[in-house]
Amino acid sequence: MRVVPYCYKSGGAYGICQRCSFKFRLNCLKIEWSGLKVCGDCWDPLPDTMTPPTVYPEGLPCPDAAPEPPDVFVGTVTPGDL
Repeated sequence: MRVVPYCYKSGGAYGICQRCSFKFRLNCLKIEWSGLKVCGDCWDPLPDTMTPPTVYPEGLPCPDAAPEPPDVFVGTVTPGDL
């Protein structure tokens, strides 16, 4: 009985890493966030600065909020009061 090496895959096509230009099996290449097909060593994850921040709605009313009372003016201030 003939033993087939574990790295052999019949019908597996080859591709070129678009960053380092080495030859790899197509199932070993990954499509990166930039659209390039790269190998595992060249694969670069998406930077945190490229993801938009999570935005939550602002100004939601409190369930038991009361309106602000009107301003109360005691009287007028004269220069002698200062």
